[in-house]
Amino acid sequence: MNLLAHLHLSEGRPAGVAAGNLLADCLRRLPVAPLDADSMEGIRLHRAIDAYADAHPALRAARAAFAPPGRRWGGILLDVACDFFLTRDWPRHSSVPLRGHVAARLAEIRRYLHPQATPLGPLLDRAIAEEWLLEYGTFDGLRTTFGRLARHSPAANALCGAKREIERRQAPLQAAFDEFHPQLLARFGRGGSEGINRPRASISPCPTESRGGGGCAGAHGGR
Repeated sequence: MNLLAHLHLSEGRPAGVAAGNLLADCLRRLPVAPLDADSMEGIRLHRAIDAYADAHPALRAARAAFAPPGRRWGGILLDVACDFFLTRDWPRHSSVPLRGHVAARLAEIRRYLHPQATPLGPLLDRAIAEEWLLEYGTFDGLRTTFGRLARHSPAANALCGAKREIERRQAPLQAAFDEFHPQLLARFGRGGSEGINRPRASISPCPTESRGGGGCAGAHGGR
């Protein structure tokens, strides 16, 4: 669900890697195979980032603190909360204004996708037109995000009120993000310690979902 974080962690990487990293969750919902070696590398990067986040002690503690039924969807709530804090504190993380950064990077990914016969291109067009990656930074934007996710899956109706859970637990969630995000960048960001090698084997487009409801992070209106 944290589209902005995955885009940010693709900085300095080729557009195909950025596309795979940004849209990897969409492969669970769309009949699409990885496009080329770069996109496969991006998918591998995305899954490594998600696995690191799921295992991080600060986020595990934050997830466990959600009251039911929020705990069931804790992975999604944390993803969106992290993009909320990343958006709100963007000048701490980049010297490029958020709108310009997102527009330039998504334009590169769009140029990469559109010559391909893939439904990811129209999906990205919708994300750009509806400004999915720019709406995380306010509580009204969170309401919109969670509403779209809930419409995507009837089982996820509890997400309609998830914005209130983030608002209520803003201080401890901010503390968890402040502990987690610098370590995430040190590992997976530009110049990070985690090298993602080009895969020698194909990647399954539909891994087992383990983050509380998954799906395409960008399929807000159906991550």
